[in-house]
Amino acid sequence: MDTQTAHCASTPGSLKLPFTSSPHKRALSDLCRYLMTLASNEIATTELSRSALVFSPHPDDESLGCGGTIIKKKQVGATVNLVHMTDGSGSHRGVISALELREIRARESVNAARVLGVDHTYFLDFEDTRLTENVGRATERVVEILRKEKPEEVFVPHRLEPMRQAADHVATTAIVLAALDEYRTRVTVWEYPVWFWLHWPWVGLRPQCPPIKARHIARNTLHSSFGLRAFKELRRYVDIADVVGQKRAALAEHKSQMTKLMPDWSTLNQVSRGQFLDCFYYRREFFRLSVIG
Repeated sequence: MDTQTAHCASTPGSLKLPFTSSPHKRALSDLCRYLMTLASNEIATTELSRSALVFSPHPDDESLGCGGTIIKKKQVGATVNLVHMTDGSGSHRGVISALELREIRARESVNAARVLGVDHTYFLDFEDTRLTENVGRATERVVEILRKEKPEEVFVPHRLEPMRQAADHVATTAIVLAALDEYRTRVTVWEYPVWFWLHWPWVGLRPQCPPIKARHIARNTLHSSFGLRAFKELRRYVDIADVVGQKRAALAEHKSQMTKLMPDWSTLNQVSRGQFLDCFYYRREFFRLSVIG
């Protein structure tokens, strides 16, 4: 999920708008999540035992978007395999070489997968930010993995992730859906939100993290009908309250994204002053479910 987090910096003295600063902002987003829970249906533990393939655009998206659900599925004996579509080498361009970051993020992914309990991880290693240029080859690789693993469920980023912040996410979902058309086997598709949350009321209108600008969040907010899109799209949820700590531990293994390694190093916690990262620590993970095949 990392392609837009570079060069984060706080910008003190910004105009304070209603419901954009703590504690009002947190109270509003918590209320909206509670209302989403009332408007959606919980996925029962008995439904979590099916085998799954989780497709992650970058190393860490799986932990962010559905890490708690992976843990819950493993608790009931499900086989869960992970596919990283890109190498994650683009998150800190200009600060560290792409080759070095690629190696770091691969190691981090192995450590995080161990915390989540993932059975096996595939690394497709397409270049970060350039997945749209490799759709054909990526689709072929995904079809091969589908035929080998024969999953009952497939996890992909939500199809309405904002293109500007999540081009690799949008490409991942399109690639996997195309592969499923070729696979021609009945599969339940779980769509998990990541950059989907980058709009009000989930985050404030002041991103505090260039190159993400206030106008980008405002545009996302308009496209999402001021948050109402989440109520329409995310109608199922998994209660992860008892494993949030383990999910946090998995995310912590992605040190290149979570820890400030040097003065110019950006972290996810800087996006919207931590409000964006808070979306992934909630006690429920929301999804859009559909059946293909």
